Amino acid sequence: LGSVPNKKELLAVQNPTASEVYSADSVLLGRYFIQERSNVTFQEIPAHTLKALIATEDVRFYNHHGIDMRSVARVLVKSLLLQLESSGGGSTITQQLAKNLYPRKDYWFFSLFINKVREMTIARRLESVYDKEAILTLYLNTIPFGDNTYGLGTAAQRFFSVPTNELSINQSAVLIGMLKATRSYNPRIFPEQSLKRRNVVLSQMGKYAFLKDTQVDSLQALPIELQYNKITHHTGLAPYFREYLRQELVTWSEQYNLQHEEPINLYTDGLKIYTTIDSRLQQYAEEAMQSQMTRIQKTFYTHWGKRDPWQQYPG
Repeated sequence: LGSVPNKKELLAVQNPTASEVYSADSVLLGRYFIQERSNVTFQEIPAHTLKALIATEDVRFYNHHGIDMRSVARVLVKSLLLQLESSGGGSTITQQLAKNLYPRKDYWFFSLFINKVREMTIARRLESVYDKEAILTLYLNTIPFGDNTYGLGTAAQRFFSVPTNELSINQSAVLIGMLKATRSYNPRIFPEQSLKRRNVVLSQMGKYAFLKDTQVDSLQALPIELQYNKITHHTGLAPYFREYLRQELVTWSEQYNLQHEEPINLYTDGLKIYTTIDSRLQQYAEEAMQSQMTRIQKTFYTHWGKRDPWQQYPG
């Protein structure tokens, strides 16, 4: 199987997390990241989001220890004996977590079998060191949601512009539905496919008594209303200041790493960086600059037109 993490390594698992820059009045100015990710706690995850996940991905989650032998048997019977393509993957939430934390490797002709066994082994070890709440939290903080977003917290902000604890049942069903195929069920790219997948998730919640039939019917009749909010390195207040600060922090972290055994990474270690900028004054300054630049540009166009002066008057 190659290298399989032991229990000590599993306990030390950390997701790559964006570092955050705050103003003096505790307002988030922006983030430095490679993967856009913001971890959430179990208490921040709505109960209906967890129910949507369990109903769709692993309804016996609380009844197994990482491997659901019923699902394994079902897949074997349907896939091998009945040759049915709709048998499903049989992977539990814990096995999916193992796959995300430790991506599959190439073992030539035996890749599928060896990777499955490897994921089962890691899943059993994960269940031995984490309780069910911790596994669900780690899973939802690890899983990709498409559009280069990782984790439920970031996905909630990206697609619906809400904090995780304010996700509605409808919104939760959309996000959980994306887990099956992050591109095919991306509501920004394929809204109709996303709607159908959301309704499947709602049906699953009704099937396992997480929702009443009347709730399922009313929720399925609703459209998907996105409040898409693409966050980049330049999103937020004081982008030029943050870029200057980033260069300073890179130099600082390099010096820090030379003097300490455990290195830090500005883009993955979730640092909290507090500055002396007042967000209110910065907001006023940027609004004033934008207003003034608009007037200056209008004056320029009035005098010179929209052609470059040096092209209009080459001599």
